[in-house]
Amino acid sequence: MTAAHTTGGRTTAARAAETAALELDCVILGAGVGGALLALLLGRKGQRVLVVESKPGVSPRGADILKPRGIRVLAEHGLLDELMLRQVLQRQVIDFHHDGSLLFSYDFAEHTEFGYFLIAPYAETVGTILAACSELSNVGIRFGRRMVDMRVAGSRVVEAVLDDGTVVRARAFVDSSGSSSPLSDFPAATRVVSRHGHVLWMATVPATPSVIARNRLYFDSSGWLAYFYPVTTELARIFVGIPQGLDVPVFRERSIDLTAQLATFVTYSDDALALLDPGRFAPAPVSVYHRTPYHRGNVIRLGSAVFSPHPMTGQGMSYTMEDATVLAEILTEARDCDLEQLVQQRYQPRQSMHAELIAYGDALANSYSDRTAYLNAHRAQFHGGDR
Repeated sequence: MTAAHTTGGRTTAARAAETAALELDCVILGAGVGGALLALLLGRKGQRVLVVESKPGVSPRGADILKPRGIRVLAEHGLLDELMLRQVLQRQVIDFHHDGSLLFSYDFAEHTEFGYFLIAPYAETVGTILAACSELSNVGIRFGRRMVDMRVAGSRVVEAVLDDGTVVRARAFVDSSGSSSPLSDFPAATRVVSRHGHVLWMATVPATPSVIARNRLYFDSSGWLAYFYPVTTELARIFVGIPQGLDVPVFRERSIDLTAQLATFVTYSDDALALLDPGRFAPAPVSVYHRTPYHRGNVIRLGSAVFSPHPMTGQGMSYTMEDATVLAEILTEARDCDLEQLVQQRYQPRQSMHAELIAYGDALANSYSDRTAYLNAHRAQFHGGDR
C-alpha cells in the first residue's frame, strides 16, 4: 500500500483516528493566495473548510505584483481596503530600457480600466485573506501539517489522513500546494514545461530615490536583465537575469563583476547599483509549466499545482485569484453527483487562458535580448492584466 493511492481499506493511522474524523465540505492543501482565497469564499457560503499547509506559517516568498485582474477580485470580495492598510504601494508606470536607452514607458492609466497596479509583499496579500478567514468559525487553517494518506472509492477521494493522525472526510479535495502529496498524483496529468536559457537571482535592499520614483526594467543585447522596484517605502527588490552559462562565474565564483556588468546598461538606477552585493542575492527559480487535466472525480488542482507562467507577465497570482473565485462558485453550487461535470464545464476551460498567459510570458522571455523582437512580442493591452 502506497501513501499516494490507498484504495479500499483504511490504514492503521486512519482506523485509530476513526472517532476523531472531521466531516467537511472541502479540504484544501496549501495556504497560498489561491488556497486561502478559496477557503474564504467557501466559508462565507457556509461551507465547512479545512486548509492544510506544510509550512509553519505564511510563506514570505511569492509574487509581489498585483495587476488589475487580481485587484478587481480583492475589491469584489471586500479585501482591497484591508490590504491597502498594509503599506501597499500603488504604482502607475513601468519604464522599459534596452541597452541603456528607454524602450517605452508602460502606463497602466492608458492600457487598463483600473489605471494602476499594486506592489505588496506576498505575505501581506496572503495575510489579508487569512485574517478574513480567521473570522469564520467554519474555516480552519492548520500550519505545519501534511496529508500522508488517503482512501479512494472509484474515482473519488473519500478520506484523508494528516501526519498527526487526524482523519478528514470531504465532498471535495483541492490541491493548491504545488508540492508532492498523496493528492497531487491522484489526477494523472501531463506536465508541459517551458525551458529558458536564463536564470534569475533576487535581492532585497534598502529602497533608494530612483527605485521609489519609478519601476524600471532593463534589458541588454547579451541576454542580461535587471528589474528594480520598491516593495515597501523602505525596501526594494532587485531581480537580475543572466544567461544560464554565466550563473557560476557571476553568482557562485563571482569572477565576473556583477555591478560593473549591470552598469553597462542600467542607466537610471546608480544609487541602487551602489548597494548591490552578489552575496545578498538568492536564486529565484524560473519554473514555467502547466498540467492537464485539472481534475479527477472530486479532486481539483488550483494555482501552482496546475500552472506557472514566466514572472515577466506579472500575472500568475492575479489569474490564480480569479481561478479561486470560479472554483468557489462551482463547489458551492455542485451536488456530489454533478461536481465533476461542472468542474469540466466551467473550470477546465480556464486552461486556455493559462496557456495564453504562459505563451505570452515565453514570448517575452525568449525575445528580450533583441529590441525589435521584444517590441513585437509585447502586447500592451494584455500586459496590463485587465480582463
